[in-house]
This record gives sequence, C-alpha cells and structure tokens, in this order.
Amino acid sequence: MSEGRVLLIDDDAAFRFAMRKALSRHGFEVLEADGGEAALSILRSSRPPDAALLDLRMKDMSGLDVMRRLGPTETRILVLTGHGTVSAAVEAMKLGAFSFLEKPVDAVTLTPVLSQAIADGRRTRSGDEPFAPPLIGESEGMREVRRFIDRVGPSNETVALFGETGTGKEVAARHIHLVSKRARGPFIALNCACVPKELFESELFGHKKGSFTGADRDRLGLIREAEGGTLFIDEIGELPLELQAKLLRALETRTVRPVGESREIPFDARIVVATNRDLEEEVREGRFRRDLFYRLNVFPVTIPPLRERREDIPELAEHLLGRIDGPRASLDPSALEVLTAYDYPGNVRELLNVLRRAAVFAGGEPIDGPLVSKMIHGSVFGRAEGEGRTSAVPSEEWDSTQTLSEVERAHIERVLELHGGNVTRAAIALGIDRRTLQRKLRTLGARH
Repeated sequence: MSEGRVLLIDDDAAFRFAMRKALSRHGFEVLEADGGEAALSILRSSRPPDAALLDLRMKDMSGLDVMRRLGPTETRILVLTGHGTVSAAVEAMKLGAFSFLEKPVDAVTLTPVLSQAIADGRRTRSGDEPFAPPLIGESEGMREVRRFIDRVGPSNETVALFGETGTGKEVAARHIHLVSKRARGPFIALNCACVPKELFESELFGHKKGSFTGADRDRLGLIREAEGGTLFIDEIGELPLELQAKLLRALETRTVRPVGESREIPFDARIVVATNRDLEEEVREGRFRRDLFYRLNVFPVTIPPLRERREDIPELAEHLLGRIDGPRASLDPSALEVLTAYDYPGNVRELLNVLRRAAVFAGGEPIDGPLVSKMIHGSVFGRAEGEGRTSAVPSEEWDSTQTLSEVERAHIERVLELHGGNVTRAAIALGIDRRTLQRKLRTLGARH
C-alpha cells in the first residue's frame, strides 16, 4: 500500500530528483512540477495529490502565489524554503499550509511530517473514527505494552511514551485512545519537530483574530480541537522551553489562554506525549523543564526496539507484507532468517521499507535471504560498495604479499569475530546469504 501521493513543486531539478528517489524508497508515490503553473494544473486535477512540498521561491511564481491562486484544497501543503522568515511562515499558514520547513531538509525529517499531513487529510475527508494498526508481537516487551494500555488507557491520565524512532509510539497512542471513554472523540496528532518555533503557541493554544500580523480569524488551537478526545504530542523534547511552562500550566489547570486572549478557557482533552529522547538527560542539560518532566512521567511506558523483540519479526513481517500493493509476496525460511538477524536501527519503519523493496524486486517470486540482504544494504539503489557494512581490514594490516583468497579469509574471520561467531549476522554484514558464507568458510578453511 502506498504511503500516499506527494507532489514536489520546485524549479530545482536536482532537488526534485534527489527527493523523488528518497521519498519513493519510503513508499510514497511521487509527482513533480517544475514551477507554479505546472503545479496548479496537477493540484486542480480530478485526482489531486494527498500532499505537496512547495518551494517558496521559484522563477515563474512564488509559492505563496501558488497558494493564493489555488485557494482551499484537500491537498496538504508543506512549504519549503531556503530563506525562512516569520512573516513568510505566518502568511503560508494563513493561506492553509500544513507546515513550514526550512531547507536543507532530508527524507528522514520529511517522512513523519508527510505521513502526519496525509493522515490528517484522509481523516478530514472520510470523517471516520481513528484507526489503530494492530500491535503485533508476543514478546514479553510487547505483552507489557499491551498490559499497560489495557490498564491505563481507560483512565483520563496523561501518558508518556518513550522509544526509538520507528518503534510505533503513535500506534500505541491510538490504542490508548481507542480503549478510553474518548474513543468516539477526535484523535489529533502534533509532531513538535514539524512546527516553526514562532508558531508553536498558536498551534497548541490557538489565537484571537488580530493578535498578530496574519491572524485574520480566531483559531482554536490543537488542544481545544481535541475536545472530548485525545491530543497526541510527538517529539515532546522539541517543545521550546518557554512553551514547556505554558503546557505544564495547561495540564495542571486544564485551561488554555490563546494568543491575544485575556482569559483562560477550559478544555477537556487527554494528552499523550512521546519522545525518542532521554528526557532525564534533557533535564540535566537544561533543555527540558524538570517540573514538566515529573508531570508527564507519572504513567510512562517504553516501546521496545525491534532488535530487542526478534521473536516478533516473522509475524510482523507477514503482517507488513499484507500492507504492500501488488500480488501478495511470500517469505521463504532464508528470508526470515536474515530478517530476524538484522538490528533495524529504523525499527518497524525500516522493516516495512525493506519488505517493500524486496516485494518489488522479487517480481512475484518468493522473497529469499540473498534478496533481503541486498535490500537491507540498499545495494540495488546505487549505494557505494560496502557502505553500511562492516568495514574492511584496516590499511595498516594489509600485507601486499597475501593472495586474494588469504585476504578474503582474513576479512571473513574478522567479520565473524566482530559478530561473535554468528554466521547469519556476519553474512548480512558481508552482503551475502548464510549458505554462501558457509560454503566460503569450507572452501577457504577459515576458522569458525
């Protein structure tokens, strides 16, 4: 299943080329427009994209002019610029931009923002109740997460979710919402990494018409938009210090004061926060308020990384394959062996990307171990040979009198040693399948 259709609007062909390749790898269907006129034609078509990345400065017309001429649209617009200013951000938001980001920006940063924008648009169009993908896995870590959700979810208490990027913190937040008495209310998500610092207060607490330049109408703010439901604040560690005090007061008093408003307004929304940072370390470094940390940390739970619940990977992989467009792919035992051995620094999100690439290149055939290994290391996408793998023997250890087979044997032995003798993990690091490595071990007489 595609993550969504995204239109790149930029007159820089090199930027479009790089971003198209990167976003395609993350599962997005990517369209391109080299200027405002081409963009308007696509955005006004019978099938407009789910989201658009719009550069503010282009030769034929500015990004703001594109938005003015486009008017109201179901497409979520993310404005990109190398010349960010507060006034431009305010104007873009006034015209309906979903977010405002400064260049340079990479796909890793953009992916969660795009996903949030596309999900927001689909929710608005469908009017459906929030949907939560299943929490896959029977490892002790995942059973503990489910027990936590069952126990704490039905309450109205603030919850803090901790875990690395890609572990599924938003999925857990949606389950907390769905088991609560607020399940029929809205589920509103905010990623703090996606909001310009100058707009945080208005985004969270709202503003009064005329309270600042560009504020041409009242705005509720996300806390009040989540009335009767749940507000999920992701990447809470990115919240500016001055806003942390205001969020703490809102949590304590259950009221907010919009920008330009003289009175405090009560709200009824549950707050669930998430972060991939160590907030205790952030507190020690002075980047996060101690009082807010203690207020949020009453009901904490950590979503375990994929490498700590390897027994869940086969079931999770089969589930994720079902989300991929096209004929249903299958995994042979060697593929599952390689998938289970890998560490997944990107966690579940990376596993999905590996499977998506593998399904495409398998061409309807069963996915095997060697193909999975190539997908993990990205070799089919032009990555430099050896990039992302265990490094070769240091140059000072090279002996120019050694034969090629002796060099190969020494390297294999070193990689095996680095991976504690685990043949499967060593094979992944070397970019070959387990059987090939075992055959090389026998042929070369390497120690194992």
